[in-house]
Amino acid sequence: MKICKFVFLFIVVSVIVLWVPYTARFRFPETVIGRFLVSSSTGPNDSPVRTEQPQFVYLVQGASRHPIPGLNATPNREIIWLTYRDKTGDIYFPKSTHTEGRNRLLLEAIDRASKRKEGGFLYYVFLDDDLLLSNENDEKWWWRKDLPSNPFDRFELFLLDFQPAVGFPSFGINIHDAPAPVGVIYNFDAIFNGFHRHTISFMLPYITDLDHISWWFAQWFVIHMSAMFYNSNRVFCNAVHVNNSRYHGDNKLKGAYTDSGDFRVPRDYLRTWIDKNNKVKTANGENINLLRTFKRQALYLNIPGNASRKNSMEYRVSTKFITTAFDKSHPGIQKILRWRNLPKVRNILYGSEKDEPDFFPDVFPLH
Repeated sequence: MKICKFVFLFIVVSVIVLWVPYTARFRFPETVIGRFLVSSSTGPNDSPVRTEQPQFVYLVQGASRHPIPGLNATPNREIIWLTYRDKTGDIYFPKSTHTEGRNRLLLEAIDRASKRKEGGFLYYVFLDDDLLLSNENDEKWWWRKDLPSNPFDRFELFLLDFQPAVGFPSFGINIHDAPAPVGVIYNFDAIFNGFHRHTISFMLPYITDLDHISWWFAQWFVIHMSAMFYNSNRVFCNAVHVNNSRYHGDNKLKGAYTDSGDFRVPRDYLRTWIDKNNKVKTANGENINLLRTFKRQALYLNIPGNASRKNSMEYRVSTKFITTAFDKSHPGIQKILRWRNLPKVRNILYGSEKDEPDFFPDVFPLH
């Protein structure tokens, strides 16, 4: 009889111990998300290796914290919320612009990542709180056959397989723009973007300088820089679709969104960053001045190129490259140089390495 009671008690305790972590893992986050045991980082050239730390950090901002369908914290995924209407998020930042909120989230993620010895998160994934992520069920748009059913898991697998500098799903009218499961396009929406950690060497933080004119311009800088630096590694994934339940372009929030669509403004502003007297060597061995990447169009439509896996591509933009290609006295470049010199940022970019590797941009085809 005593043996039976002991066995019964053992079973009950075991079920409780196993069930609590299981339910905690699969429910939607409702309050502040704490630290989770995590999974993997990278080895040489950022090839995946197993560790006990998360590779992905999701950076979400919205008026209030709420469930996002399909997005839950996992051992390999950390989620950080910024809210601007109430204090339900991990960070409260009232009256912030879209760009300011994303940069504040990035800073929090950088703080957490810098405490890790292996470089921290592999990808910083920014998303709007009204995001709806779904799968493409037609297998002709899949890059492999064994794709997960959860679209967030699927997108993470895409990031690990291709390790793009910037990865993004199909959105709205861009669905199937790439004639293959993956491809490159110039214009991509900010609603859901995954940035490789080495892009914090220049492309992140977001540029806030023109927020007073339009909140859309910060994404234009990301779009153009990614084409200018990482043409083959800004990869579009057709196996996942993203949409949003709110349309921000009609400015129904009475001034909450400033949304000028004159992209000549950020184009002409970014031109002032570049040193017109210096040339830099590109990944294909050509010597060019980066001003050549600007044409009359403010938004390119079709830029030739094929999506590539990371392989040996170096995403870390070197100080030598920055001070050669750009005007190092420009306030925008000065901000970037100060950011790069923060100990926490250098720890993520270079770890124990003392010398920065050379950077040769993969520039989109110039006409």
